[in-house]
Parts: sequence; C-alpha cells; structure tokens
Amino acid sequence: MPDHSHLDAVLPGFSEAREIIKGANNSVFPLGYKGSKFDFYRFANRYRMVVRFQGISLEGFKEETEAGYAALTRVFLCWSVFERYSELTGDPSPYKQLLSLVPKISFAELADHIERHDPEKLLFDFLHEQSLEQNRHFLDRYRNGDRRGVIFYAAAIRHIYVHGHLTAHPNRCEAANVQSICHQLSDFILTLIRDDFTRRLAVAKGSA
Repeated sequence: MPDHSHLDAVLPGFSEAREIIKGANNSVFPLGYKGSKFDFYRFANRYRMVVRFQGISLEGFKEETEAGYAALTRVFLCWSVFERYSELTGDPSPYKQLLSLVPKISFAELADHIERHDPEKLLFDFLHEQSLEQNRHFLDRYRNGDRRGVIFYAAAIRHIYVHGHLTAHPNRCEAANVQSICHQLSDFILTLIRDDFTRRLAVAKGSA
C-alpha cells in the first residue's frame, strides 16, 4: 500500500480521503469537490509544497530585504493554492461559501494584526492604488467594515508582486511589518484550507 505520510503530515486525513475517493470509483464527489481525483492530488501536493516553504536565498541582499521578499513569495504561493482549492470546491471569487465557514473572530484577529502593523495604512493605500478593480472593490468593503474583505489583501499582494510593482518595503512601510502581515495572511489561508478539508472529510466519513 502506498505511503502518503508526507501528505498526511501537512494535510491530516489525506490518506483517508484517498480511500474514500477510491471507494467511490475514483470520484471526488463524496468530499463535495468538483473535478477529478488528479485535481485533488495536485492540490494536495501543491499544498504540501507551500506548507514546507522555508524562504528564499538572494545573494547580495540585506537580511531584512531577503526576509521581506520571502514573506511576499509565501503569500503568492498561498494565494495560488487557495485559488486551486476554490476551483476544487466550485466556489470561485468572491469565495462566499469558503469564507462563510470561517469564524468571524478569525477575520477580526487577522484584521487587527494587519492594522497594528500598518497603523498609517501605508500598505493598504499602496495595495488599493495598484490593485485590479475586483480586488479594490473588496478592499473597499474591508475598509468600510466588512472584515471578510481582509483576505483580499493576499489577492492584491499576489497580483502586484507577480507583476513586479511590490518590493519588500512598499510605500515606506517597514520591512518587518510587511513580513509580519504577510506571514499572518499566509497562516490564515493555509488554516482556512485545512479546516475546510477536515470538515469535508468528516462529512464524507459520516455518510459512508
């Protein structure tokens, strides 16, 4: 029997999910997913890669700058795997189903962390100015009190970083604050995915 301990270590229950899929004639439907078993396996392997990400190495850069770029890269990777997972769940942007299952206190804690590390809203203003219209819309909702919009910080960072307009200290933000915000966002996204998978697995096992 194949050993999937490397995936179970980062996504507890992966092996059980795999057996459920096999028992359903290789269908991911019992887990409430769309697509094929290969879509699920690709997601799991990508999720493992992101969880195990340990940073980047840049020759000739200051340590704090390297750490800042590593944190930005981590957000990019986390948002990419979140997008793949949202496709698997059939819940595209604005991710209403996935976000509806996150406790309000979790959004509040993330928002509070970001606001403590960006009190002058330097990062927010930069992301808002540089964002795609769809992300700007959700950032506006966040600014107006909808805490769920905070997750679109990650979407904005991913887009702006990929297109080369985001540095380790944008708009005069301190690099350490950018790092802290990025890591908090990344942890939030990875936890959201893991918790949703765990919930789906429990439902599938209960229906077996």
